[in-house]
Amino acid sequence: MRLFSILCCLTIFSGNLLSAQSSAGGLMSATKDIPLEVYVMLVLILFELIIIVFGQFTFNGPWLSKESAKAPDRKAPTFFQRINRTVALEDEALLDLKHDYDGISELDNKTPQWWTYAFYFTILFGVVYLYRMFGNESLPSQLVELKMENQEAEILKASYLSLSASNVDENSVSLLGQDDVMKGAMTFKTNCVACHGEQGEGNIVGPNLTDAYWIHKGGIKDIFTTIKYGYPEKGMKSWKDDFSPLQIAQLASFVKSLQGSNPPNAKDPQGELYSEVPSTTTLTDTLK
Repeated sequence: MRLFSILCCLTIFSGNLLSAQSSAGGLMSATKDIPLEVYVMLVLILFELIIIVFGQFTFNGPWLSKESAKAPDRKAPTFFQRINRTVALEDEALLDLKHDYDGISELDNKTPQWWTYAFYFTILFGVVYLYRMFGNESLPSQLVELKMENQEAEILKASYLSLSASNVDENSVSLLGQDDVMKGAMTFKTNCVACHGEQGEGNIVGPNLTDAYWIHKGGIKDIFTTIKYGYPEKGMKSWKDDFSPLQIAQLASFVKSLQGSNPPNAKDPQGELYSEVPSTTTLTDTLK
């Protein structure tokens, strides 16, 4: 390398010298077509190439000892070693940092490639996420996501309630909300006023539904059972083939809402005084 640098400096110096002499008219052309300075430069370049090739051949020639010319015989790295940037066990001495403690040597192991690329991916993902979240705001914030999820939950809840209401029976029925009570009022007006009056006050056929006295008890489950199965022997038909379970529950909730309304011309009480207590009555007991 040092010889090559000297030759390069010699070539540059010779070229400058020849150019200066040629401009002064001190040199003549070696041939008719090639200027003398170009000819000299070509000769020097050829000379340099010969020396370089000779030096390369000399330093790597066959007369060198086999021990010095022979490269270490190492196995090709495995796929696992390549992706994790590790070396074979027999080559771990190359990684030794000469830092031993309590018989443990510290090796200069490289970070696995797969981990490095995964780390780069997380950086790229973070940049894209931050841009979409706070740059163009194409991603919803946590509050927006919460609102969207609550809306979906309300839809699912309404769907569930509609399905469960269709499966209601005398054991699972409970008082419904105002909307269902209004629907029960429409059903009552269409089908029940003939026997119980416009306001549930009762008439010559059916009993008063607004007082606290009941022939067949006055709990929501009791009223549902009465509407569903009826008491044909007392003139109360079964409505289970006419109304859906939800409609019966709506109608029973409306009847419960009539308690204490005290309409005019109310029929005298019939049955027994009913007080609202947790009911454990079964269907068989109610129909007795």
